[in-house]
Amino acid sequence: MKVPALRWQLVLAFTASLAVLVGQIVWLENVHVLTTNGMYKSLQGEPWIADPAHAPLDPSNYLFFPLYGLLCRLLDAVGFLRGAAWQQFAYLNAFWASLCVTFVYAFIHRVTARADAAALAACFHLGSGYFLLLATINEDIMPGYTVVFAAMALAGLWFDRPTWRRVVLVGVVFSVGWLIEWRLIFPTLPALVLALAVSEGTVRRRLALIGTLVASIAAVAGLAALVTIGHPGSAGPEGLLWTGKGVETGWAGLNRDKAWMLLAGVGSYFLIFGALIDLPAIRLAVVPLSVSVLIQAALLAAALAALWPSRADRRLRTIAIVFLGTFGAGEVFNFYSQPQDPQMQINVMPWLTVAWGLLAARLLAAGGAIGARSIALAVLGIVSLAPLAWNLGQLVRWRGEDTVMVKGLAALERRFPTDSTVFLYWGFESVTTWQFALWSHTWDSDTWGSDQASMLAPAPSADPKFKWIAITAGGIRHPAWTPEQHAAALKRDIDRALDLGYQVVAADFWDWDVAELASQLSGLSAANRAQAIYTMLHDNYVASPVFYVRRIGVYHELQRR
Repeated sequence: MKVPALRWQLVLAFTASLAVLVGQIVWLENVHVLTTNGMYKSLQGEPWIADPAHAPLDPSNYLFFPLYGLLCRLLDAVGFLRGAAWQQFAYLNAFWASLCVTFVYAFIHRVTARADAAALAACFHLGSGYFLLLATINEDIMPGYTVVFAAMALAGLWFDRPTWRRVVLVGVVFSVGWLIEWRLIFPTLPALVLALAVSEGTVRRRLALIGTLVASIAAVAGLAALVTIGHPGSAGPEGLLWTGKGVETGWAGLNRDKAWMLLAGVGSYFLIFGALIDLPAIRLAVVPLSVSVLIQAALLAAALAALWPSRADRRLRTIAIVFLGTFGAGEVFNFYSQPQDPQMQINVMPWLTVAWGLLAARLLAAGGAIGARSIALAVLGIVSLAPLAWNLGQLVRWRGEDTVMVKGLAALERRFPTDSTVFLYWGFESVTTWQFALWSHTWDSDTWGSDQASMLAPAPSADPKFKWIAITAGGIRHPAWTPEQHAAALKRDIDRALDLGYQVVAADFWDWDVAELASQLSGLSAANRAQAIYTMLHDNYVASPVFYVRRIGVYHELQRR
């Protein structure tokens, strides 16, 4: 049978991927699986849809909001989910993810000259847990990841015998990617530099090529800064190259618990086993997570064994350096920040797909007779589609949750009048995002102000509609606080709310014990604050359960002892 021309193969890869992902979005009815951060991103992007000339730039997502603002305006123009950016973002992510799958197909096809191996790799990548997840929710990583993957693929193909033009092109593509999502610069830049450092040519030439790569990256940052001079939120080149996002916050730092979170991130990238975003859940899932990591390690070992006879091939070595180098540097960076976060793992893990594609090509080439090759292709096809089948089966548990949350929010508002209620939350509950989006765009810090004087009028007060206190606030914003300072700040805010005549209702974190509270705070490197916070809450207040909302939880009315 005649194989279609490569361009038609690529069109088919894109179309089939997009159909699967769009179908999943429609079927799930939930664009906030595992995280609601995408809702905040869509709200942040709304000014770029309504009035791009005056919308503020964000140095950490310098090109993301202008890009998605433009694309959402196009969707509005054709009447697709007009005005619902939080849903549009998911479909746009599906588009970029389909483009990434197409890049995977093209890359493996170019390296192996096999359409069957390219198709197997594309299916494998599409079905990998965190890729599939982020391709169908409204997070902000997918366009930046796709562009950076394209730069990695080009570097893998070109940096064995780099030319000045190729180095510049990789630098430009790579820079566009990290300007969409700033932290993408860290895992891949060391790998690109290392690939050039061991490329062919004299030491002087290799150093010059590295300088060219760095210069091209700086030039793109400078150009982005130049064309945005005078725009609200614009930054200079130095402000784009280093935004400091996440530094000196509770997310940063090293502790033993992050080893568990790293296990969750690496294991879940391949196979999803539930909402493994906190330490207790991760520990309960240690066996399946370990199995997932062992499968990945076995796949890598098999690929290295199959490719070892070709170890002198400069291109294969360059590919290994680019993708495994990104993995190594990325996990070191992740261990310092949030290794369990899907966004932190997606761009450091594509080595898994590359290893599978190269291994599949070797196995197919060694298939022997036509019948044996057909059997091998069938078996490899099943293996390639197995992650997709498994992960779709796992995602079904969150089906329809967007609709449930909207209905639950209405029930919550009926039970607790918003003009006389302050909500006390752990801080990462999904419902807080919905209240923020649909009630009023107020952070917990907006309720109390930075001058330690309440910004609220006495109850009842309709403005702001969403009034809340977050337990996690001190861990995130004040990593240097002592446990006693954190507990005292919480007590101060709760007492202010009560003194102003508000009813304070606590979410179901109230029933946690000290160990659970410490486990949850460990992700913020603040586990040592658990005892002080728990003691302050339970020594000073009593809480009675008064209302239950499906999939949201139990609310307790708080009163002074």
